[in-house]
Amino acid sequence: MKNCKRTFIGLVITMLIIGLSGVADAKIRLRLQCHLPPDQMHRGLDNFVKDVAELSGGEIQISIFPVNALVPMKELMGSVSNRVVEVAEVPEGFWHKSVPVSIIGQGLPFAFKDSEEAHYFMFRKGFLELLRKGYEKHNIYVIPYESYNTGLMTKKPITKAEDLNGLKLRAFGTMQKWLGNMGASTVSISAAELYTSLATGVVEGAHFGDAGPMYEMKFHEILKNYMMPEPIIGSWNSLWFNMDVWKSLTKEQQAIIEMAAYGDGNFMNYTNTRIISKRSLKDMTENWGVSINTLPEEEVNKMRAAAMKVWDEVAQNEDPMCKQAIGMLYEFLKEVGNIK
Repeated sequence: MKNCKRTFIGLVITMLIIGLSGVADAKIRLRLQCHLPPDQMHRGLDNFVKDVAELSGGEIQISIFPVNALVPMKELMGSVSNRVVEVAEVPEGFWHKSVPVSIIGQGLPFAFKDSEEAHYFMFRKGFLELLRKGYEKHNIYVIPYESYNTGLMTKKPITKAEDLNGLKLRAFGTMQKWLGNMGASTVSISAAELYTSLATGVVEGAHFGDAGPMYEMKFHEILKNYMMPEPIIGSWNSLWFNMDVWKSLTKEQQAIIEMAAYGDGNFMNYTNTRIISKRSLKDMTENWGVSINTLPEEEVNKMRAAAMKVWDEVAQNEDPMCKQAIGMLYEFLKEVGNIK
């Protein structure tokens, strides 16, 4: 009987050891669908995936997929909410009808004057807490991954505010609202159809990130004018994690992912994109006949006045977090002297 008991205990211990070994060797495998085509996806996410794997000792493996590879773009939010896709990289504001406060993460025209202001507002003035609260009801945990600027290229030069009046431009979100206030007519056109629409004269200009992304989209072959300053400093691409997946991770694993996101996205990707944009703008002007049209301060002030009407419109949204966020924005812009 004693021998049987010892055998049973030994078997249990052996099974526990095997089980613990299995846990140690287990990998957390996550699929991430990006909103970008393959070349831009790899530029933006390869280092993040690599760093997460290395920092976690191989425990967390993330596979990345370009736009529409796993699910159609329009279904991505529901797919992350329901764990059809575990992770996504998305442009903030694209789903603002579901998460109204996210339209502020898309960027507000003529609010911030540099990326430091945009980053400080996101991470130190409380906007991130509002953004996360907005996504919670959709079972999503959001990490702001990379900020970028939003520029405007047109066929005719924009040297004063009135030059925008009457133009037909591709735009969406806050840019669409602002350009409408400037007297332009706007139309939403998908990235896949945008080059053809510009080439055939369906629209006379467009925004699509700033000079680097525009160069990759070959805008410079058609559009010969780049407006400065860029209307939006501080548009955001974010990482979405299914909330159940996020909560299943240990605190250490969550910290690893956020550390990699802030290091690769908020520092390296932002820096790389800024350099790519400078190189692109240089090539546009030197080899493609693109002119940089820098607006005088009085014209910028006219554009900012029209933009502030957009900010106030956002504050009127029925979601009270929009009003709270715009109030925070006004307070911060007064602190740094952007508005009186």
